Amino acid sequence: MIIDGIYLKKAIPAILAGIAFFFPGCYPSVSVKKELPKKAMVDLLAQAEAFRQSGRFEEALQAYGAIVEEYPEDEISALALHRMAEINLATKNYQKALRLLQYIPEKHPSYEDLPAARYQIAKILHLLGEYQRSNDEALSWVDKYPRHYLMGATCLLIGDTFKALQDNPQAFSWWLKAKDSSPEDLQLQEELRTRLDKLIETSNIEDLKELPIYAAGTEYAPRLYHQMATIFMEKNQLEEARMAASALVSSTKEESWISLGRQILEKIQDELSVRKGIVGCLLPLSGPFAIYGEEVLNGILLGIGISSQPNQEPGLELALKDTAGEPEQALAGLEELVGNEKVIAIIGPLSSKVSIPVALRAETLGVPIVTLTQKAGVADQGEMVFRNFLTPSREAERLLDAAIGEMGIRRFGILCPRNYYGQFFMNLFWDGLEERGGIVTAVEHYDPEETDFAAQIKKMTGLYYPRPESLVQKLREMWPPEQEESETYPEEPEPVIDFEAVFIPDDFQRVAMIAPQLAYQDVLGVLLIGTSLWQSPQLIEMAGNYVQGAIFPSGFFEGLKDPLVNAFCKDYSSNFDSTPGILAATGYDTIRLFQKIISEKSVRTRKDFQRALLNSKDFEGITGKISFDRQGEVQKEPLLLTISGKRMVVLPQTPIQ
Repeated sequence: MIIDGIYLKKAIPAILAGIAFFFPGCYPSVSVKKELPKKAMVDLLAQAEAFRQSGRFEEALQAYGAIVEEYPEDEISALALHRMAEINLATKNYQKALRLLQYIPEKHPSYEDLPAARYQIAKILHLLGEYQRSNDEALSWVDKYPRHYLMGATCLLIGDTFKALQDNPQAFSWWLKAKDSSPEDLQLQEELRTRLDKLIETSNIEDLKELPIYAAGTEYAPRLYHQMATIFMEKNQLEEARMAASALVSSTKEESWISLGRQILEKIQDELSVRKGIVGCLLPLSGPFAIYGEEVLNGILLGIGISSQPNQEPGLELALKDTAGEPEQALAGLEELVGNEKVIAIIGPLSSKVSIPVALRAETLGVPIVTLTQKAGVADQGEMVFRNFLTPSREAERLLDAAIGEMGIRRFGILCPRNYYGQFFMNLFWDGLEERGGIVTAVEHYDPEETDFAAQIKKMTGLYYPRPESLVQKLREMWPPEQEESETYPEEPEPVIDFEAVFIPDDFQRVAMIAPQLAYQDVLGVLLIGTSLWQSPQLIEMAGNYVQGAIFPSGFFEGLKDPLVNAFCKDYSSNFDSTPGILAATGYDTIRLFQKIISEKSVRTRKDFQRALLNSKDFEGITGKISFDRQGEVQKEPLLLTISGKRMVVLPQTPIQ
């Protein structure tokens, strides 16, 4: 830089870094009038510049100050003031820099770099949080210097100030002006692109409605309309979403945006064509799980039949698809229910193998689905996916609350099948008991097809492995005479039972074989703990004497003596000539909950239905009060059942010690 014949090689990096913050894109050239000043003034300026360049800022400030004092009316005094302000800017002494800069237009209105000084004034006011003063200064600057190279930076500053004043539309407008003002400044363009994108993403719908007037003809028009359509879709304001999507399609020639707009329009059309009174069912009505699917369907049909009686909510129509327990068939049925039948929501599926792929696809299609499965993580597949079934984690928590919290048991044995169900339940139970201060003192696994459990039980009680011969010999040497006489007929070793309860995560058929063998191996006086798969009258028929006092969780129990439960069981028996189980009861509760939601006038789309499911609190069902958490998991506590004589009864809950 050349100032009045003085060549300045370079500025100190720290100063330049600080000043660059106030001059985006480049470091401005600062000059004085062409006529040569007096030699003494030139020498003093050279000395001040030398001090500044070598980092001797205090001395530089003194030298610049001397110029201002000696030559207050000369143009070089304005330069000195500007230099002093820049040093204070770089050292973040903003108040002092502001006072120096404000002095320049007052005393030197013809100063050549007055636009830069005034820009810096507006910038400092913004940094100090005086947004309105900053805005007033910057807007005045724009009117006065419309062709200045700092126009882009000043428009950016005005946009930032409006953003700080929480006026998003004006911020958007000025950032667009900044973008148009400095197309060659790539760094500024990138900065503005980031600001504009973030503003569109974070603005509320009222602000977004004002932005298209500024964005017309720019690359931001389709972005705005897409964001508006997305928000309206989330709010389920379908007519507004349709208008925004239509505007998106007509606002651009870019094929990717046009395609997105058309997809939204198609989705809106699908939503509006949903048949409110039609509920889909995805159940296994053939194949190995057909018996379970039929039980759920019986409960659903019973629920619809009851609800169609006088003084009940209006009935529903069912669109039924057989999954056969296979993912491919289930997915095809889902597509048919959503695309052709236009169902508002779906009940099912049941099996673990089918539930995850169907849940993922239902989320993509935007249809609420209430699954009836214990599959871990199914409700995590999206906001449209719910589960109304007792989960393993809830079962394990309730068992441990009773065993450890209410009964005071601390030492546990675990006898577990080598399959997914057993391993999963074992891990949940083990983790939970350790968190509560319990310990596992014995654990054994068996093949799911096993019928003889003697080896596993002996291992748990220390009887499986023979004692070392050396130990036996030492014991013999210590025997008294009367014990030597009985050596011919030695007593069998007794089991070492260092657990108070045994957890067996298996079905009732397997437990009916295991429980008698525990007693045969002298494992007596311990509590047997199981899962909801133990709930069957056949367990008592097959092994009633060996499972007395055992506890296990249940999602539904016909012996509650509750009027709703009694009525359901009576109607079920008269219609289907059998006793209902948890699956029938859950199907019954689910369809009745659907009935209640559909009867609400505010529910007309699938999104409405999904929100109503989330907001339904403590729906009175025969399986308990039903609510869903934000992840779509049902919130209801399982019962604990115990076996007393020839009956299953509800285990009374005692206060936790």
